[in-house]
Amino acid sequence: MFRLVETLVLVVSGCHVFLGLLSVCVGVISTIRADVWLAHSVSPIWSGGFYIIAGILGIWCTRKKSSYVIMCFTAFSVVSMVVSVVSIQLLRAGLVNHTTDGHTFQKERQDVLIYVSLTTAGTEIVVCMAAIVLSCSIARIAKEEMSKQRDGMFYVKVLGQKDIVVVTKPVDDADELTAV
Repeated sequence: MFRLVETLVLVVSGCHVFLGLLSVCVGVISTIRADVWLAHSVSPIWSGGFYIIAGILGIWCTRKKSSYVIMCFTAFSVVSMVVSVVSIQLLRAGLVNHTTDGHTFQKERQDVLIYVSLTTAGTEIVVCMAAIVLSCSIARIAKEEMSKQRDGMFYVKVLGQKDIVVVTKPVDDADELTAV
């Protein structure tokens, strides 16, 4: 079970990094092609940065398995999802023209890079949802693993009022009954 969750976290983290790099590349191309830098042309750059950081934290999460790294991965996945929603709103503004009297109309020439960025941001939302679920699973598994490490050396068991036994390995109740 643990290897499956760890593999899935690595796959999701790889998707974060891939979508982040794709978003940054599309944003750079869009910015270079733009006559004027508008929010829809630069939003893929900063949103891609968040995706990349979330991916790096996910990869680090599978290696380190500390609660702080797992919480950072979860938090950056949530932040990346919010950033994706904001980026989608900014990219939508790049599909229309605004007139001085408050009306909007669809641009005659549609930019393919905006549609690629919209698809990337929408896919990132799905990846973020998967990352949040998987980060909760890996946190649970890390907690169980830490619990097993604590129980590894020895523990103290009180059998009666004056009988204290130091046991070097965990003993099942069935084993205890057969030993008595």
